[in-house]
Amino acid sequence: MKRLTANWGLKLASLIFAIIVWFLVTNINDPITSVRYTNIPVTLMNTSLITDQGQVYTILDGSDTINSVTLYAPRSIIDSLSQNNIVATADLQELSSLNTVGITVTTNKYRDKIETIVSSSDVVKLSVERKASKSLALKATTSGSLTDGYVIGDVTTDQNMVRISGPESVVNRITSAAVDVDVTGFTSNIGTDADIKLLDADGNEVDGSLVSMNIKTVRVNVVIYETKYVPITYVVNGEAANGYMYTGQIESTPDTVLVAGRSSAVASVNEIKVEDEAIDVTGLTSNLIYTYNISDFLPSGLILGDKDFNGSVSVVAHIEPIAVETFDVRVSNVAVEGTAEGFDVTVDDTEYETVSLTLQGLKAVIESIDPDQLTGKVNVDKIISGNNLDSLKAGNYSADVDWDLPDGVKTKGTVSVYVKVEEN
Repeated sequence: MKRLTANWGLKLASLIFAIIVWFLVTNINDPITSVRYTNIPVTLMNTSLITDQGQVYTILDGSDTINSVTLYAPRSIIDSLSQNNIVATADLQELSSLNTVGITVTTNKYRDKIETIVSSSDVVKLSVERKASKSLALKATTSGSLTDGYVIGDVTTDQNMVRISGPESVVNRITSAAVDVDVTGFTSNIGTDADIKLLDADGNEVDGSLVSMNIKTVRVNVVIYETKYVPITYVVNGEAANGYMYTGQIESTPDTVLVAGRSSAVASVNEIKVEDEAIDVTGLTSNLIYTYNISDFLPSGLILGDKDFNGSVSVVAHIEPIAVETFDVRVSNVAVEGTAEGFDVTVDDTEYETVSLTLQGLKAVIESIDPDQLTGKVNVDKIISGNNLDSLKAGNYSADVDWDLPDGVKTKGTVSVYVKVEEN
């Protein structure tokens, strides 16, 4: 017994020294060190506790991602770990009244060898609300600029509705759904898949990750048409009141229209002809003013090419009083028309040199007429029929004159001249 207790101080010192030596050797060979990992995702557990109650949750401030996690362990352990070995969980069974859940961070490897784990955040923040759903009509739009000479035709989608569900406050804020296709530089039809955007009442995009959608992309088909400017022409019906006439002048605003369609349809049209029963001057003593929609008269396969033009066209058909004036026309200005084999047929001006010709028409045209320039014709066949002859015979006859008159001018009454028929 004395041997065991003899020199106890020396023995205790030796033990302490041995422990120190062991500690130093251990730390020199495998010292405690640390490693830092960033952006560690947090897995939520027991989420059905919320969803089974007809509620949904939204993670706030990106709190389901830990900015950094630092591990302290022996170097040999640290060297054997990677970021994939970090496990961060938050159990919704522990949801607090403030809608926060504590985060537990551990490793799936060498868990008992880790000395310390330091996390930059320790809770996940949630917003818990009632779940809401609704369906939205899907609107398709285009952006960008087409090549000159082309316009957008029909824009359609393979599906026209999208159903969304999520937190009530977010779903109520969403008022519409849209897809957009950039058409810059295109000259032919486009078919593409486009992402669906959710919009609020002001047209601002709402983060689609806040809700679930039954579809997130949709096929969009954009028809691109060629364009061309063509004039508008009119058919004017009826006759103006007695003493008045349609001048032939018609004003159209606009007088040309931009049409659009497939290349073959555009190439085949050179005018838009308007035949409308309402463009009727019957009985009028003043201008006809009428407004119509040019779209009603477009040929099949064509549409209006200017989206800012609604198709409204106004037209004015001019009506003016008829002017009447009598002119003295030289008989020598009347010629013979037709053949008379075996006979010479001439207009006889020996009895009188001029005839009186009364004309009616637009005042401006009547005033511009020079009687010396007026000419007429008598027809041989009409000489025979007008004088009850079976065939042409020598003699003196009366014949009605057909006058060559400007457009819009008519004769008032009939003018006759004497004709001499002689055998040759």
